[in-house]
Amino acid sequence: MKSLLSNIFPWSLLLIGVVLVVRDQLIVPFILLALVSSVPFWSKPKFTRFDFPLYALGSLFLMYLLWLLFSTNMDYGRRDVESKLSFLLFPLMAIMLSGKWHQDMMRKVKDGIILGVALSMLISFGRAFWCKMNGGEICFRNDQFGFNMHATYLSLLYVFGGILMIERNITWPKSWMIKAVYVFFALIAVYYMRSLSTLIALAVLIAAGALWWIISKRKWRLLAVVPVLLFAAILTIQKIPSLSSDFQKTADTVKDYFSNPDKFVQTHQRWNESNTVRIIVWKFSSELIGSEPTGVGTGDVKDELFRVYRSHGYDLFAEKELNSHDQFLQTGVALGVLGMGILLSIFMFAWKKVQSQEDLVLNGFLVLTFITCLFESYLERQVGIIFFSFLLSMLLTDWKFRKKLT
Repeated sequence: MKSLLSNIFPWSLLLIGVVLVVRDQLIVPFILLALVSSVPFWSKPKFTRFDFPLYALGSLFLMYLLWLLFSTNMDYGRRDVESKLSFLLFPLMAIMLSGKWHQDMMRKVKDGIILGVALSMLISFGRAFWCKMNGGEICFRNDQFGFNMHATYLSLLYVFGGILMIERNITWPKSWMIKAVYVFFALIAVYYMRSLSTLIALAVLIAAGALWWIISKRKWRLLAVVPVLLFAAILTIQKIPSLSSDFQKTADTVKDYFSNPDKFVQTHQRWNESNTVRIIVWKFSSELIGSEPTGVGTGDVKDELFRVYRSHGYDLFAEKELNSHDQFLQTGVALGVLGMGILLSIFMFAWKKVQSQEDLVLNGFLVLTFITCLFESYLERQVGIIFFSFLLSMLLTDWKFRKKLT
């Protein structure tokens, strides 16, 4: 039995990656399979400073559980705690595995995401072309193209799948062509989904990657190319109507807000434009954290946000049940400044430990999730919760393992 579980475990990690991308609603049995089959690999944990983000993530779950006691809406709070159980399970599994971790486990995790993204892209493009062939007119629109989930979540998975494919060591002939085709279609799909947070994260990754390569290779002359590339990027955005329109709306909204914040809040009660929505809910969430620095409780997040919306005349926001559109603010509303600080420390500590390492995947993961958390309440849906906790746990465990070998 022990031998059977040992053989199953690496493949269970691959299955989690595939199912997470293709049909995250079916993920629970695969998580349970991974937990059970990982037991033969468990050993007595030894705490090191590299494990801090994992312990912090587990502590965040315990805060959600404890803050449930201070909630009025226990029904919502229980569901929220249940959905965030991955914050505890995956770090626990990773900590118990750290003594017997091997690279094939991480390879299976990465291959699962790569395969899941490939299947998802095949389905998404297939649906869109079939729709177009049957006379559809909005087949490639951002709210129609993505398969299975919200465009923000799916586009982030596609970008991360592209990073994994670039990093993957493939020994097949012409492997560079396979990688190029995969990344090309991932980028095209991201363009169709047009998630602003993902596009910003992608731009940061490309810019940071290019700058890192120039510095690490000491190609100082190429620094002169940076302004040219920046100009080319701006020109490209201007020439693509959909992107140009999105960025112009964002710039106009931000300018309008900072010219007179009070007037902006007073005159946009019936607006539903995404940039306006974000600015308003960010402001109200910040005010709520200021008035409740210890948090309103796990179960009362939505109720308190809706109360604040209505008190300012934003009944439409309450009717649409809008969240904070920023994970740090969302966590701050629920758990207070302490919870928000713990979430931020997970990113900061992980970055501090890997910033000097040539780890494309872990750095890419941190940049993608951090920027997304700035613009979305990313850890309020199952797919975001599992992706973040699963990949963070596995990547940090693998990084610590490779650190021991050097």
